[in-house]
Amino acid sequence: MTRIEVSRSGGFAGMTRTWSVEVSPTEAEEHWLPLLEQADPGESEDAQRDRFVYHIVVVGYREVTVGESAVQGPWKELVEWVKNSSQHGNQAGEGPR
Repeated sequence: MTRIEVSRSGGFAGMTRTWSVEVSPTEAEEHWLPLLEQADPGESEDAQRDRFVYHIVVVGYREVTVGESAVQGPWKELVEWVKNSSQHGNQAGEGPR
């Protein structure tokens, strides 16, 4: 299994929260790594006061940091899926498509 971790830092309180989920290596390589490879380094420059920054890691493969305003479309799908899966104890299986 491959772990996907999403950490959110910043915001008004400046706290960091981390969520994670386990996926098959095949799912990581076919579905989530292409998204991380498309990351624009400029997306992490959203360091506005009281805004969140997301650090997304496919452990053993790749990691990116994106600003809150960039968490849309497939990024939002990934972040929400990992958060919901982690909070509900769904630690393995297929992600959203």
